[in-house]
Parts: sequence; C-alpha cells; structure tokens
Amino acid sequence: MKIEDYLSNAMHTSVNIRYEKMQETIGLCIAQMHRQESECEERIGFWTYLSDIFRFEGLSIWGLQAAALVASSLGIILFKQVPEALPMFMPLFGLALVPILCRSRVCGMCEMEAATRASGAEIALAKLILAGASQLLCMTVLLWLKISVSGNSDQIVQMILYVLVPFLVCVVWLLRNIRMCRTRSMTLYTSLSFVSCAAWGVSAKVFPWLYETSATGLWIAGFVVFAVFFIREIGFIIQMRKEGKMYGAIS
Repeated sequence: MKIEDYLSNAMHTSVNIRYEKMQETIGLCIAQMHRQESECEERIGFWTYLSDIFRFEGLSIWGLQAAALVASSLGIILFKQVPEALPMFMPLFGLALVPILCRSRVCGMCEMEAATRASGAEIALAKLILAGASQLLCMTVLLWLKISVSGNSDQIVQMILYVLVPFLVCVVWLLRNIRMCRTRSMTLYTSLSFVSCAAWGVSAKVFPWLYETSATGLWIAGFVVFAVFFIREIGFIIQMRKEGKMYGAIS
C-alpha cells in the first residue's frame, strides 16, 4: 500500500515543465534524424569481416577440424581398411561444425547477433568459409595418408567420392536443421552422426560390392544429389545475407 500511495502522489504532483528546453530537445532529435538519413555510413566489407571472424574464432574453427583429422588419421592407420574406412570418419568433420555454427544459440546470443550490422547469415557464411578451407586441407591430408599406407593411388577418384559423399550428407542435414530452427534436434544429430560412422564401417563388410569400381556410378550420383542440396543451402544463406536476415530464427 505504501508503494501505491507513493506512486499515486507522484502522479498527481505538478511538474514544472520548461517548454523552451523541451522544444530545444525535440529540435536536436529531429536534426540528428535528418543527419542520419543524409549521411551514408560506410559498411565493413565481407572479406574484412571474414578476417575478423578468423582472428576471433579461427583457432576454435581450425582446432576442431584438426581434432577430427587426428581421429580420422588414427582410425585409418588402426583399421587399415583403406579406402573402405574413409567414409567411416567423414561424419566427424560434420560434427566439428556443430559447436561453431550453434554457439550463439547455446549461449543465448541470437538476439545480439540479429541486432548487429552483420546478420546471422553473414556470420554463418564466414564460419563456413573458414571451416571449408580447413576441411579441404584435412581431406587432402587424409587422401595422402591413404596413398602412403596402401601404396596404391589407382582408386583416387573413388577415394575422393568416399570422402565427399558422407561429408555432404552430414553437412546438408546440419544446415537444414539450423535453417528450420530445429535446435532440439542437434542432440539427435550428434548421436546419429556417431551412428553413421559405425554404419559406414559396417557397409564395408556387409556390402563390399559398394566399394568396387563397378559401383562408382552410385557414388557419383550420391555426390551430385547432395552437392545440389548443399549448394541450395548455401544459396539460402547468401540470399538471407543480402536481406540482412538471420539464418534460422532467434531462439
């Protein structure tokens, strides 16, 4: 009741309004609005922004991909089922993207990203470019390791497909989950990614014909299909970046 009485008394207390100062403040606000409309503030370029992302998050982005590379290299050396073992470890590189792309959602920073001049789509695109560069390097190292272990480079085309197809499957699924705002499904995505690692390993035993030269057409078809889906997702990100929108909703 004391608070209600205080507020009631305050509302009924007469206030000495200085109208000349009020008009002066209104005039300053109007002048500031006109100044902002007439001045064209210089926007930071994307490549400059990309270098900033690399400076602040490059270590974590490249570090996670390096961890996936170490695990894959040890697995290939341990099993020595090359090239059949290559698809088994590719989902690890997709998993390495989860902490990078979902950090803002986990930390509750989506609203802050949406309020900045760089939209969430631009942030996601910059991180994907940096991660893609490290993944290209890591996959090259894995292919070199295969040739070193097996001493045979005759199936290099098939091995490239064994690397790319499982990786594209995981990345397309991850990007779609982010775009469709399925944040709760990230736990399921992580679990199924580990399951897919085992599934690719089992396929080498259960379906050995899948890794023969005659089955190269199936791998090429899989690559084309998931490459189209991947390009489509990148197109969504670029379009949202142009519109200044978030990639996915604020959660």
